[in-house]
Amino acid sequence: MLSRVTLKSLKKANISLSIANRSIVTVSKWDKDPTAGPSVNKFEEEVAEPRFLEMVKMHFDKAAKYTNVSEDLLKYIKECNTVIRFNIPLQRDDGSLEMLTCYRAQHSHHKLPVKGGTRYADNVSISEVEALAALMTFKLAAADIPFGGAKGGIRFNPRNYSRGEIERATRRYTLELAKKGFIGASIDVPGPDMGTDQQIMTWMKDTY
Repeated sequence: MLSRVTLKSLKKANISLSIANRSIVTVSKWDKDPTAGPSVNKFEEEVAEPRFLEMVKMHFDKAAKYTNVSEDLLKYIKECNTVIRFNIPLQRDDGSLEMLTCYRAQHSHHKLPVKGGTRYADNVSISEVEALAALMTFKLAAADIPFGGAKGGIRFNPRNYSRGEIERATRRYTLELAKKGFIGASIDVPGPDMGTDQQIMTWMKDTY
């Protein structure tokens, strides 16, 4: 049991353990305590939870055990078909230029178009949009809705930007998606999500 393992037995800096389908990463830091002298060390242990994308795949594997689908097909269903990351320039109201990182993931093209939300948040990441796109595919399939799942967004907090700055970012994001073939009525239909609303969707539709 993990609880019976003493700290002295964890000699390596990084130890990966797999217990009950849960990935636990143990990281140790040996720092000298200046108040105790050079011969005394301090041990710190950090345990990281599985990432969101890893959790989605883990639950998919658990559910897959109750199906009669072949392993090869399950691997195909689980993985994201297409994901894109790019940067766009945003001119701020004060004249300065800022680079914003953008994402769009299309999990499954088994039925087109794909659909999924567009989120604006400072913690948007490529693994997050992949995970959310996968969940969208599974939800649509469970409800027998004939679309594939997708998700995208821009890594920035709209609360820190003016209305004009958000509009410029939205229009440039939409333009880049169109140039890369990641938006369209028969390809990929974005929707609102965290940090976006009907005004954002109006700007996207107008730009497209």
